[in-house]
Amino acid sequence: MISRRNCLQILAAACLPASAKAAWPEKALRIVVPYAAGGFTDILARMLATGMSEKLGQPIIVENKPGASTMLGAEIVAKSPADGYTLLMATTSTLSTNPLVFKKMPFKPADLRPVALTGLTPFVLVAHPSVQAKDSTELVSLARANPGKLNFAMLGTGSSTHFVDEMYRRMTGVDIPDVPYKGAGPATNDLLAGHVQLNFDAIATAIPRIQNGSLKGLGISSDTRSPLLPSLPTFKESGLPDMVAYSWYGLVAPSGTPTTVVERLNKLVNDLLNSPEIKERLIANGATAPQLSAAQFGGLIDDHTRRWERIIKPLNLQLD
Repeated sequence: MISRRNCLQILAAACLPASAKAAWPEKALRIVVPYAAGGFTDILARMLATGMSEKLGQPIIVENKPGASTMLGAEIVAKSPADGYTLLMATTSTLSTNPLVFKKMPFKPADLRPVALTGLTPFVLVAHPSVQAKDSTELVSLARANPGKLNFAMLGTGSSTHFVDEMYRRMTGVDIPDVPYKGAGPATNDLLAGHVQLNFDAIATAIPRIQNGSLKGLGISSDTRSPLLPSLPTFKESGLPDMVAYSWYGLVAPSGTPTTVVERLNKLVNDLLNSPEIKERLIANGATAPQLSAAQFGGLIDDHTRRWERIIKPLNLQLD
């Protein structure tokens, strides 16, 4: 069944003059990244921009617009002309979790149209070496025998770590409270020092700490084991079949962007994700990038939103 949003997008594309559709692109494009420069989202956007520019024959400018849990950059794109020249490197926060915790967003999720998935990264449960558990099953037993004695380092209310912590508590029934931090730096320092014992970390930052022994991995939230951590079991293997969680990354555009432009961009991005350079960078960050159509990417966003809603709704959490 075609959703109302898709119907509006199709009608908007049909109403554009044929000359406008055929001529695209005639000028530079821009990709808005709603994070500061230097992180995985920014690096991925810049790598894609380079490849897209070569294929399209036009410059592509990457603009960093961090702030307001990605809403600052997302608002800029949502309110831009729907002509295919402005894109957003969106993430799980942008369209899957923010709508569940903010009542007064400056745009509606329907104002942005999915273009192409660019990456999925799982979470790794890491522990200080003093924790007497070698996997999630043993951690659950330890936590049940010592309720409230272990803690999660949580990177702020409404953060991805907050929601993954809550998912784990919901799936296992353990009493492991959160200790909130204002950033990854202080949280990591306290975890390495043993002041807190557990954290759900991004796989790229978890790997070197697991390999050097400063932390140990207890489980990973992916469907299958990561080739970067082949000995680390998934939570599904540890008896938690629903403990599957990813951060997604992807390009989206203003909702009225013509279907012909979206399809062209989707094919281009999928081709680039298969290029050796970008594929190597994805693998190094523990990311996968299934080749999805724009419609399939939209379905993935909706699926992830529903999954997080089941975790977030009972919290009655509102951040505005």
